[in-house]
Amino acid sequence: MTLAGRVALVTGAGRGIGKAIAHVLTARGMAVGVNDGEKISAEDTAEELRRAGGRALALPADISRKAEVEAMVERAENELGPLWLLVNNAGVFFSGPTVDMSEEAWDRAFEVDAKGVFLCSQAVIRRMLPRRAGRIVNVSSIAGIIVRTNQIAYCAAKAAVVHFSRCLAVELAPHGITVNCLCPGMTRTPMLVEGARERGMDLAEMVRLIPAGRMAEPEDHAHLVAYFASDEAAHVTGQVVAVDGGQSQYLPLVRPK
Repeated sequence: MTLAGRVALVTGAGRGIGKAIAHVLTARGMAVGVNDGEKISAEDTAEELRRAGGRALALPADISRKAEVEAMVERAENELGPLWLLVNNAGVFFSGPTVDMSEEAWDRAFEVDAKGVFLCSQAVIRRMLPRRAGRIVNVSSIAGIIVRTNQIAYCAAKAAVVHFSRCLAVELAPHGITVNCLCPGMTRTPMLVEGARERGMDLAEMVRLIPAGRMAEPEDHAHLVAYFASDEAAHVTGQVVAVDGGQSQYLPLVRPK
């Protein structure tokens, strides 16, 4: 696809889905700005991409802080070139009964998962508009389109990302900028594995709820992002796509064995 020589900024690219997206985009010839809230994680991923022969720049920043976002985007454009693609992937996750959730946990979920998407999009849009070209891909979750219990802040914030994507897509369509939304299902990432262990959940039992019979791998999502970023997807905007092996479509009448 037509990505070689273009520039991407991927938030939350220090591990998991974000790192896989950065690797796939690099393999397709893009220069990648690697954001993560942890400086070491951003630098490690950027170094991996450079060792693989790509152009990459570590851009550690807290995406919930406007000044840090503006500085990050400015540095990305100054050192890598005009941004063609923004991937809003960074996110945080909290679980537990709603009655026990702290105000701090609720606020942090919305600061990163929703406000961070807004701030990064706003900063990049200001630069894309004069060029009348660009792509934005927002990473939500199937938790933003189906009901999950004991994940109220995460589900609500990810649902906000879904509708934000639709609204922004219509607003930016006359300006040559597309906006699409990826909703991952259960994916083999450190966040999922560590979270399941902490909550005493059986991963094998969880996988039995996926019609395709397996979890997604991070690369399953990365290839869709690459398509959304391409010229071939120039007329695709405002779409919300679940990559989940049918998980969000399936409600078994009895527990699978």
